[in-house]
Amino acid sequence: MVGSIILVLFVSVFMMYSGQFFTHKRKKEVGLYALLGFPKKTIGRMLFYENMTIGAGVLVLGIVAGTLLSKLFAMILMRLLGVAVDVGITFSLPAVLTTVVIFLILITITSIQAYRLVYRFKLIELFRAEQEGEQEPRASIVPAAAAVALLIVGYGFGLRNFENNEQIFTNLGVMTVGIIAGTFLLFSSLVIYLLKYAKRRKSHYYKGMNLIMISNLVYRMKGNARTLSVISILSAIALCAFSFGFSTYYAYEHTARVTAPFSYMHIAQDDEVDQKIEEIIRGDNAHPVKAKMSIPVIHLSGEASSDEILSDRERKAAEHPVKVISASEYNRVAEALSLDRLTLNESDQVIAIRPMYTDYEWADYAGETITLDLPNGNVNLAFAGMTIERVLNWHYPDIMVVVADDTFRMLEAQVPTEQYVGYIVQDQKNTKATADALAAIQTSEMKLSTYYSVYRLGIENAAFNVFILGFLGVMFLLATGSILYFKQLTEATNDRSRYEILKKIGVSHKEIAATILKQNALIFLLPLLVGLGHYLIIFNWLRKLFGGMGGINLLLPILVCVGLFMVIYMTYYMITVNSIIKFINGESARKVRFAMFASAAVMVAAVSLFILAEPPVQYDEPHTGERIHITLPEPTGEMPVGVTELHLTDIDRADPWVKDRKRELMISIWYPATREVGQKAKYIPPNAAAFYDETVMPTIGVEPGRIDLSNIGVHASLNAPAEHGEKGWPVIIYSPGGSVPRSLGTINVQELASNGYVVVTIDHTYETTVVEFPEGRIETEQLPDFGADTVLKMMSVRVDDVRFVLDRLEALKEGNNPDHAKRELPEGLDLALDLSRIGIFGHSAGGATAAQAMYEDERIGAGIDMDGSMGYLPNHLLPVAQHGLDRPFLLMNAGFTDEGEVDSHLTAEDRASFWNESSGWKLDVAIPNGAHYTFTDQQYLLPQISSKLSLSPQVVQGSVGIVEPEQALAAQRDYITAFFDMHLKGVSQPLLESSKSPYANVEVLE
Repeated sequence: MVGSIILVLFVSVFMMYSGQFFTHKRKKEVGLYALLGFPKKTIGRMLFYENMTIGAGVLVLGIVAGTLLSKLFAMILMRLLGVAVDVGITFSLPAVLTTVVIFLILITITSIQAYRLVYRFKLIELFRAEQEGEQEPRASIVPAAAAVALLIVGYGFGLRNFENNEQIFTNLGVMTVGIIAGTFLLFSSLVIYLLKYAKRRKSHYYKGMNLIMISNLVYRMKGNARTLSVISILSAIALCAFSFGFSTYYAYEHTARVTAPFSYMHIAQDDEVDQKIEEIIRGDNAHPVKAKMSIPVIHLSGEASSDEILSDRERKAAEHPVKVISASEYNRVAEALSLDRLTLNESDQVIAIRPMYTDYEWADYAGETITLDLPNGNVNLAFAGMTIERVLNWHYPDIMVVVADDTFRMLEAQVPTEQYVGYIVQDQKNTKATADALAAIQTSEMKLSTYYSVYRLGIENAAFNVFILGFLGVMFLLATGSILYFKQLTEATNDRSRYEILKKIGVSHKEIAATILKQNALIFLLPLLVGLGHYLIIFNWLRKLFGGMGGINLLLPILVCVGLFMVIYMTYYMITVNSIIKFINGESARKVRFAMFASAAVMVAAVSLFILAEPPVQYDEPHTGERIHITLPEPTGEMPVGVTELHLTDIDRADPWVKDRKRELMISIWYPATREVGQKAKYIPPNAAAFYDETVMPTIGVEPGRIDLSNIGVHASLNAPAEHGEKGWPVIIYSPGGSVPRSLGTINVQELASNGYVVVTIDHTYETTVVEFPEGRIETEQLPDFGADTVLKMMSVRVDDVRFVLDRLEALKEGNNPDHAKRELPEGLDLALDLSRIGIFGHSAGGATAAQAMYEDERIGAGIDMDGSMGYLPNHLLPVAQHGLDRPFLLMNAGFTDEGEVDSHLTAEDRASFWNESSGWKLDVAIPNGAHYTFTDQQYLLPQISSKLSLSPQVVQGSVGIVEPEQALAAQRDYITAFFDMHLKGVSQPLLESSKSPYANVEVLE
C-alpha cells in the first residue's frame, strides 16, 4: 500500500513536469490562436480535449505494455524465488481499474491546467515566453558554509552508534534535517558560489566555450536548486531501497550458511539410529555426500564476566549451555568448509563464536572472561578473539567457544564429549525429500538440523524484499531521470535562440554539442554524486538499525546496485543530450547516439542474463499426495465436549474496518455435551483452511498441501445435545491474538469445556488472517498499517465485539436464536448458560482485550491475559493498565525480556502499572523457556509437524521456545482451569495459593 502511494506521487510529479514542458513549448502557438481571433473558451476546450485524448491513448498503450511486461516482472520474481515454472502474461482487472482511475484523475488535472493556460497569460506574455530570462543569483559564503556544516552534522549523526530508541530517533531526526537542509543549501548557495569562483578564474573562464557553459549554469542553477535537491534525496532513497532489498537477499544466503554450515547435522545416538540416518542421506543419489565429519563437543555450565556473553536466560535454558570445541577440531572442520583457521597461543585463552542473530563485535569480548564449571574445580579463560564463522548448526542456547587443544584434553578428562555428526552434500538447497525423511525419525535428543529447512524458511521473504524494494527503487530513479530530462529539454527550448546566435558568429555544431555534453554532465552528475554520498550514510544507518548484516561483506551488492543506477543515469544522460543536440543542431551526434544505445543494451543484457541463469534452488511441484494428519491432545475433564458455530450480525454497528458493511462475527460455542454423537468438528473450516495453508504455512517452511489443517483431530462433537446440569455452567469468552484464528486456542478451550464450562471463541473479522462464514464465504485481514491509532482502534473494536457477543448470549439464554440465518441450535444450549458467572481469557492482543473488556464491562467477573501487552508503541498504557481492576485477574507470560529477565509485571511497564493499580485478586506466572505462542495450539502442533517434516529449529524455538510441550501444556491447563474454578465456581485451589509452582518450567512472580 505504501509503495503504491509513493508510486502515485512520483507519477504525479512526472506528469506535472512533462505537462509544464509541453505547455511552455506551446505558449507561442496558443498566442497565435488568440491573435487569429479564436475565443479563449474555444482555445481552452481544444487544449483540454487534446490533452484528454492523448492521455487516454497513452493510458491504453501503457496498460497493454504493462500487461506484456507482467511476464518479465513475474520471471524476475520467480528467478529470485528459485521457482522453475513457466510464467504467462497476466491480466489483472482490479489492477487495470485502479490504474485507469488514478491516471484519469491525473490526466484530468493536467488537462484543466492546459485549459487554464490561455486565461493565465496575457497575449504579449505568450509570445514572449521564449524570451523570458533569469537574473544572475547572488552568492554568499554564509549559506554556502552552512550547507557544508549541515551535511557534516547530518552525516556525523548518521554514522553515530545507538543503543536505545531515544538515540535511534535522535540520530534519525538530526541526520534527516541535516541532509535535507544541507542539500538544498548546497545547490542554492554552495554550487553557485563555486561557479562564481570559476568565473573569477579568467584564464579558465574565457577558454573555449567555458564562458557560455559556466554563465548558463550560474543563471540556471538557482531555478534548478529545488529540483536538483529533490532528485539528490530521492536518488539516495531509491538506492537505499534497492540496495537494502538486494543486500538482505544476498546476506540471507550467507546467514543460512552460517546458521547451518552442514547440509545435515545431528548428535550421535546409538549405532542403529546413526546407521539409519546415514542410509537415508546416502540413499539420496541426486545429492551425493561430499564429506562426513564427526566433531567432539563438550557441554558445560559456567558464568561470564559480562552477562551479555552468557546471560541468565541462557543458563536457565539448558543445564549445560556452553559448547566447547578444540582449536584443532575447529580448524579441521573449517578447512572442509573453506573457512579461515583460528590460532590460540595460550592454554588459558578462548575464542568466542558469535551467537546467531546478534551484532556482537570483538569489542564486546575484549577484556572479558568465562568461567567453566568442572567436577574437579572451575577453569577461568580469557577471550582472545571472536569469529562469526561456525562449525556447528544452530541450536539454542547458542554459546560456543574454541579452546586450546591442551585445555580441551583437560576438560575431556573430567567431562565426556558428545559427537556432532555433520554431512556436506552436493546441491544442498534442493534436499527437501531427504530432509523430510530425516525429520520422520528424529528425536529431541538428536538435535537434528538441515540446511534446506533453514534456507527455504526465509528465502521467499528475502526475494519479495528485493523485488518490491528494487522495483520501487528503479521506479524512483526512472522518475527522477524523467524529471531531469524534461527540465533540461525545457531549458534547451528557452536557449535555442541563444545557440542560433552562436552559430551565426561562427561556433561550430561540434563545439555546441561539446558544450551541451559538459553542461548536462554537471546537471546529471551533481545530484548523482550528492545522492551517492547520502546513500552511503543512510544505508549504513539502516544496516546498524536492523543489525542482520553484521560481519557480512556487502561490497558486491552495493557495487551492483550503484553500477545499475549509474547505467540508468548514463542512459538518461545520453538520451537527454542526444535530444538537446538534435533539437539545437538539427541532427544528433553519432558518438552520443552510440553511447545511448550501448547503455540501453547493457541494461537489457543484464536483465536477460539474470532471467536466463540457472535458478539457485528449485521448488518441487505443489504437494498433491497424502496429507500429514496431526491431532490435538484429549481434554482431561470427565465430560464429553460439544461445539456449534454461530454467525452473528450487529445491525446497530457499521464494520469499522470495511466500508458499507454491518459488523459480522463468527463464534464457536464449546460446551459440556450429554454424549458424543454425530461427526467431529472441523479444526478450521475448509475454505479458511485452504487460505491459511496457502498464505501462512509457507512462512514457517511448510509447503501448501502437506498438512490437512481442516481435519486436525478435534475432540468435540458437532452440534451434540448440551448437558446443562442444575443451573447451567459458567461462561468464558476467548479472544485470540492479532491475526490469529480462534481455532488456535482449541486445546485450552476443549479442556475448560470438559471441566464444566461453556466457552465462546470469537474471530475478530478483518483482523484475523481469515474467517469463514456460512456458505463458504471467507473474509481476510484488512487492517491498515500498524501504528498507535490502529492498536487503539483494535482494542476498541475487540471490546465492542466481546460486549456484543455477551448481549447475544443473553438473548440466547432468553430463548431467542441469535444466529443470522436462524440455524438450528444444539438441544439444551440455552439452559447450559449461567450468565451470572462470566469469565474471559485471551492470548496476545486477546489477553489485552480480556483485561480491557473487564475494565469496561462489569458483567465479566474474572480474566486471564496470556502474554498480551497492555501498552502500545511501546509504553503508552491502555486505560485498564492505568487504573487496574477490582476483580480477579491472572497474568501468564512466556520468555525473557531483551535484558534477559523473565517477562512479567516486574519487568514490563504496562503490566507493572496494572499490577500496582489493581485492587482485586491477582497472580503472575511465567514460563521462562516458552515463547509468545506457547499459550496457543502451536505449542503442541509445531513439535508434531517438526517430527514429520523438516522445520527449521528457529521456527519451533522462536514460536514456542525450548520448553517441553507436554510440560507447558499441563501447566497451562492446570493454572487456567484452577483460576476459573476458584473465581467462578468458588472451589479452593492450593495451586494458586503457593508461591512456588509444582511445575519446573513455571515461575510464580510476586
